[in-house]
Amino acid sequence: MKKTKAKPAVAPVRIPLTKPYTSEEEERAVIDVLRSGWLMQGEKVAEFERLIADYVGVKHAVAVNSGTSALTLAVRAVGLREGDGVIVPSHSFVATANCAVHWGLKPAFVDIGRLTYNMNPFLVRRALDSNTRAIMVVHQFGFAADIYPIGSIAEKHKLALIEDAACSLGTTYRNRKTGSFGNAACLSFHPRKIITTGEGGMVVTDDDEIANEIRSLRNHGIAPSGRTRKSRCEAAGFNYRMTDIQAAIGITQFKKLEEIIRLRTRLADRYTEEVASCFVLDLPFWPDDSVPNYQSFVVQFADDTINREVFLSHMIRHGIECKPGIQPIHLEPAYEKDHSEADLPETIRAAERSFFLPLYPSMTDEEQEYVIDNLHKALSSKDIRD
Repeated sequence: MKKTKAKPAVAPVRIPLTKPYTSEEEERAVIDVLRSGWLMQGEKVAEFERLIADYVGVKHAVAVNSGTSALTLAVRAVGLREGDGVIVPSHSFVATANCAVHWGLKPAFVDIGRLTYNMNPFLVRRALDSNTRAIMVVHQFGFAADIYPIGSIAEKHKLALIEDAACSLGTTYRNRKTGSFGNAACLSFHPRKIITTGEGGMVVTDDDEIANEIRSLRNHGIAPSGRTRKSRCEAAGFNYRMTDIQAAIGITQFKKLEEIIRLRTRLADRYTEEVASCFVLDLPFWPDDSVPNYQSFVVQFADDTINREVFLSHMIRHGIECKPGIQPIHLEPAYEKDHSEADLPETIRAAERSFFLPLYPSMTDEEQEYVIDNLHKALSSKDIRD
């Protein structure tokens, strides 16, 4: 019989789940833009786009105001239309499916591999039907999805391949950056991501037509040249533009990207040493020849005898912000009517057993050891056993 969920006592957060890696450099960059008199999309946005395109290894990067906007425009720009089917993981933030539904597309949810947190390529193949027109693959938590077999499926069946790389800027697979494999890929610069602009996103692609359509759609369906409008509105677009204020922050953040990944990796390695010694916890897997950016540090209870809520409540009582795993999209109220019967056991397993430990570049050794100490104390408590 399950125990009643423990209600965590209110305690000040001593160690947050995440924290942006910012300094006076970002402040100075913003002040420079404010003093320039040009605050909206301009030269800073263009510079930020060039930096990201070169880094990912693609021809085009188009900045927008959020990762969700990036996904929404990418879905349209690859040629999908109302009624088309798109294969997506249920184990993702709800925006992954929302962006498809907003265009009248039909999401088909597939399961993840055990402890990979990413799409199972075999199940992608099984999910294909005559209505399928695209696959949206997510590189969850900064772990590369097994993109090569998924890409082969897309190529064989002439399907669009969209990468949701919101979490994986800097992650590599076989010496290529995630975001360089699909027809288009989408990045996010939310504060929980690897680098941040507060809110912001970007679509990266090698396809000239896709890039041009996204540039138009982000600007009300108008494709302007420079600072003077020279084109007519050719589509019902949006105001999804990024500002130069955001881009200035992004440029400064980008210069720290490799340092951020290095610091995250060092912290993740220390966590891995400790978690590996805990027989009740399982570490994630990722494909051979891939290197994660450790956007998150996620672990999973090895069996269902552990009461995760009691465990999390212990951590919260001690000022440590830990979060449970992702709620499956197909069980969200907006989707469960049509998809609640989907057979996705690994998605459910991850949702019920996984949790995140705090991880951010400025985390000190003392802070991490405090988390580790409380992790062991919580796991050794008899109260967490059902």
